[in-house]
Amino acid sequence: MDSRPFVDRGMARFVAGMIGALALFGLAMTWHLQQRIDAGGNPLAGAGGTAAVSSAPAANPKYTECTQRESEAIAKMLADGVIDQAKHDDFLANALQRCAGMFPPES
Repeated sequence: MDSRPFVDRGMARFVAGMIGALALFGLAMTWHLQQRIDAGGNPLAGAGGTAAVSSAPAANPKYTECTQRESEAIAKMLADGVIDQAKHDDFLANALQRCAGMFPPES
């Protein structure tokens, strides 16, 4: 038998390493949830209500036109069976972010 205390053994180091790895994983997942993105950097579906076009009037008419055009195209893909609901939400969130990048709604 090994006469060393448990904290001085290799198994204790392994357990401490696993606890550290789990803590880092939990920290990373918490950060991703706070940022509303998945592990691949893509926005979460329905994050912040971006999956639906806002009914409030935007100051930039080009932004409104872009969001309308993109949401209609993505809804047609869903209706035609090209994509499923999860992909629809992802595509719509990305399209709305793209429209906001090209035509800022507040300008």
